[in-house]
Amino acid sequence: MVWSATPEVHRGVQILTLTGELDLAVVDELGRVLDEALARAGHGLVVDLIGVSFCDSSCLHALLRTARRAHSEGLGFGLVAVSPAIVRPVTVLNLTQALPISASINDAVARVRRG
Repeated sequence: MVWSATPEVHRGVQILTLTGELDLAVVDELGRVLDEALARAGHGLVVDLIGVSFCDSSCLHALLRTARRAHSEGLGFGLVAVSPAIVRPVTVLNLTQALPISASINDAVARVRRG
């Protein structure tokens, strides 16, 4: 599996752009990358999943753990996604409150900054 993670900061919010396929083979490394991104989060963390073509339940759970940790630390958290591969499972599993989805980085950053 080929995947990548690219961190950057946008308006004081840590952005982590993920690409490729996210599955059980990469979940441990994904968890580490999410932890590092959250540790650098100023106002919060936005995970950009626009370039992700597949995300299995183990990686969805890693995102959920990170969202819960962000919330417990008083930080905002959000996802950027438009693909049914991401949007459908989050919606079907009724996780939209814990994993709020925006269609653009600007929208997600604005949501995270609002708290």
